[in-house]
Amino acid sequence: MDRQDRDPIAETEPVAAPADAVPLTLGAAAEMFFGDLRLAPRSRKTYRHGVAKFFRHLAQHEGIDADAAPATVLQPEHVTAFAALLVPPDVRTPEEVSRMRTAQNNLAAVRKFCAYLAAYDIHPALGTDKLRVRLAAMMPRFTPPPPDVKLADLERLVAHVREDRPQERPESELRRLKVRAIVLVLYRTGVRVSELVALRRRDVDLVNGTAGIYRAKGGKSRTVHFDHETGAALTAYWAARGDPVRGAAALPAFSGRDKLGEVGRAISPRTVELIISQLCERCGIESEVTPHSFRHGLATELVRRRVRESTVQTLLGHASPATTRIYVHQSSIEVGEEYQDAFGPYRPPPPQPDPARAD
Repeated sequence: MDRQDRDPIAETEPVAAPADAVPLTLGAAAEMFFGDLRLAPRSRKTYRHGVAKFFRHLAQHEGIDADAAPATVLQPEHVTAFAALLVPPDVRTPEEVSRMRTAQNNLAAVRKFCAYLAAYDIHPALGTDKLRVRLAAMMPRFTPPPPDVKLADLERLVAHVREDRPQERPESELRRLKVRAIVLVLYRTGVRVSELVALRRRDVDLVNGTAGIYRAKGGKSRTVHFDHETGAALTAYWAARGDPVRGAAALPAFSGRDKLGEVGRAISPRTVELIISQLCERCGIESEVTPHSFRHGLATELVRRRVRESTVQTLLGHASPATTRIYVHQSSIEVGEEYQDAFGPYRPPPPQPDPARAD
């Protein structure tokens, strides 16, 4: 009997599996896990990578083939041995911070997979509580460093799209307007790239300057806000795209391909990332700026303007205030500002003359 068809109320005695039943393999259980998992595309990709890495570890170090071994072969010791290879002994250098973040992502995926096996009686004997305690004991104390956000670089990108001159060719002008609208929406709303590409015109309220984000990360919905400039940029882009006056509600906010009078499919996350990368090259920006950088930038700017932490948390859609504190690195900003209030603003030193050119 399939697990979805079983009635736990009507069932008075456990139903024994047929003697000739083929046990579910680890690989098959993983596919069930990803089929049931409700995650954003980027998170799903991260989890798949972590579970696949764990399976490679089992094959190399334990001699367990995930495509042939039953799911019940899995033990907490297999996960802790995997963790021992991933977790750095200490977290002091940037390289160790990177390793620690990778370990956290991989182990989060494996832990969730193990919890799934136990919860759905695929491997009911798997001690997930024991596993949680053992992994916690192995993890060094680690507070993620504040995001390295260079607000000046974000502002250079925004200034570029604001000052970019209109194009003569209608197709080129349509693309210019789309790029400007994308950058301003990222800059003023702090939406994730997956949320941006999922926006429909009906989600955007131009009257009130808000947009509804539905079933985002963690299945949560929220409302984000934008300013007049962003609303005007969206209006100009949609008008140039040739959206009808009525019946446009279901159209994607941003098209993947810009064709006059033909909206087409919604833009992909990869295309948005490519647009930001191309803008960085055009502006000569060397730092690692991605669509997600604008989310960090908005949070930083809100904190600098003394917006309440609870408001920042609501706008970003975080379930935990602790996540918001790390995300916006509030203490770092406030300490720096108070220090400079005491000793004066910091001024970078002037460049020193090159001795080789003294002659």
